[in-house]
Amino acid sequence: MRLSVPSWLVPGGWLANVGVAEGLGWASGVELLLFSFEGEDRELFLSELPGLADAGKRLSLSVHLPDPLLPGHEELVQLTRGFAESFVVHPPKPGPAGGGLEAWAGLLGGWRGKYGDDFLLEYTDGSAFSGAEAACPGLPLCADTGRLLVENIEPAGWFAQRAGRIREVHLHGVSEGRDHRPFSGGEPWFIALRPFLAVFPGRIELEVFSLAGVTTARAALEYPR
Repeated sequence: MRLSVPSWLVPGGWLANVGVAEGLGWASGVELLLFSFEGEDRELFLSELPGLADAGKRLSLSVHLPDPLLPGHEELVQLTRGFAESFVVHPPKPGPAGGGLEAWAGLLGGWRGKYGDDFLLEYTDGSAFSGAEAACPGLPLCADTGRLLVENIEPAGWFAQRAGRIREVHLHGVSEGRDHRPFSGGEPWFIALRPFLAVFPGRIELEVFSLAGVTTARAALEYPR
């Protein structure tokens, strides 16, 4: 398995978290989370960019683009495309806050034409995902177990229907209706999904936002079969 972790394991910037990931010994990649690319966030990222590019020689890095997606975020794509394996995007939220489905599809379609087919549509909820798929067909996918579980959708079945398009998996559990939680390895949903994960050639990100959490999730992958 190509295991990745998010760039939010400990408080600090992207470089600090990449260093923590390297120290784990088992993580082959890091997803750089860019929830914002404005003001101080942009300044910090730019200051750390040379170090991140260097880390990309040792680790497989992906970039989670901001939500909502804006034309100005093309700068982020340009800055990282030399070392980023892929770019994860959310479907737009309904209403003005999401920027509009047509504008989102036009923006992403233009980027795909310029930079290639490395933009992955992440599952966030059924209606937003379906609309985005229809507006921008053929996008590779980032499958998210936590969001599926929150909606009472069996991950193994969802994955099986889209196996040829999935390039990244965000693997995490749900507790009390909230996702991004560790899992034990004995959950029925995980046991059913294990055969897919065992042969999956893409990235598997343990999307739990703490060092203790990713350590627990990684141990769950060794749960007795």
